[in-house]
Amino acid sequence: MAVVAKYPWYFETDTARDALAGRRLLEQYLSDHCEGDVFAASVVYGELVSNVVKHAPPGGVRVWLERQGGRYVLCINDSGPGFNPRKVRDLPDANAESGRGLYLIRQMVKGLSFRKRKGDGFVVRAVLPLACPRQGATEKTT
Repeated sequence: MAVVAKYPWYFETDTARDALAGRRLLEQYLSDHCEGDVFAASVVYGELVSNVVKHAPPGGVRVWLERQGGRYVLCINDSGPGFNPRKVRDLPDANAESGRGLYLIRQMVKGLSFRKRKGDGFVVRAVLPLACPRQGATEKTT
């Protein structure tokens, strides 16, 4: 499949809830290909996909990694209209029942961005705090 070959890691499912299963696959890939603890990447994946399950309309989800310098960027694309990032608070309300997820993610990643894709849903991009090998370099061995 051409899409898969474009990215170092790719996961796609027809339902958002099934995308949660991709978390373990991502953890394994990052453990095999990066230096550092994959815990933060796992939390970021879980939180972002949980937001898709909670807020996006029914539909498929695509998750992939892109390279950006010496890091991987986790990208999640759903079929929803997204949200206005300007309305996301910098600090969560301590008394609120929700709204802490994106705040926590921002503390764990090297960068976080959101954008609407015309006719193709909403994409969240999170620069993961793991060092990855240069393209063409020998990858980590276990």
